[in-house]
Amino acid sequence: MAISFQLLALAIVPLALFSGPVSSFLSSTYSSVKGAFLWRFFLFQLFRLWKLPAGPELDHEGHHLLILGSSVAKGEGAEAGPGPNLGWPARLAKALEAKVPAWRIHNRAVEYTTSQLWYDLVMNKTTPEEWKHYSLVILSLSVNNEGFLLTQEEEKLQQIEQHFLKHVRMTVKELRGRLNASARLVLAGPYANDGYSPRLCCEFFGRWQCSSSGLHGTTSLSVLQETLLRGPGYQIADVQVGGGQSFHRFSAGACM
Repeated sequence: MAISFQLLALAIVPLALFSGPVSSFLSSTYSSVKGAFLWRFFLFQLFRLWKLPAGPELDHEGHHLLILGSSVAKGEGAEAGPGPNLGWPARLAKALEAKVPAWRIHNRAVEYTTSQLWYDLVMNKTTPEEWKHYSLVILSLSVNNEGFLLTQEEEKLQQIEQHFLKHVRMTVKELRGRLNASARLVLAGPYANDGYSPRLCCEFFGRWQCSSSGLHGTTSLSVLQETLLRGPGYQIADVQVGGGQSFHRFSAGACM
């Protein structure tokens, strides 16, 4: 009889573990633990490997341009655009090809990165002297990397927005203080995401515009799709729309 109960238990326990509420709980827990582990590993690798250009990379008599930010700044997603694989970093490089003195572009953008991560990288992985090489620095981040599409709660959305804007401002102020006085610092506005509602876009990007306009010594640049800028107070300038992404035609004159 004892053996029968043991056999019954051996049959029931796996069934309970891999089906129904218990299975859902274990699957959810596993996914959460896995996600947390992968994120921590990503952070470990990021802070271990990321660094500013040095040595031969800076052996150039012309201007140095540095791009910081997340996936779109890195050039990812550009295959959806009017020019395959030509995101705005590639378009900017093409626009600067004929300029004299010549420009050398250094792209140190990293996908999935957030506003606080960039502040931490600037503070902990660089020295003030390293920033003196650059004539132009562009910072372009996505609010979606902060978890903007993971909630519909108004209070949570406001917290995410405030956290994002706070650390962008902190990063910009730190960069401005480290760059030469003659260097230009360009803050590219948050780019669009197909998951943003029109109301969310108008409200958030309106507050972004107000927040960024008060940053001393910084040029604010919009990279939004035209359809998202149809609201009071917005100006549409030099915007090219393509696929599910937004592309900005950078003018070479803006780098002079």
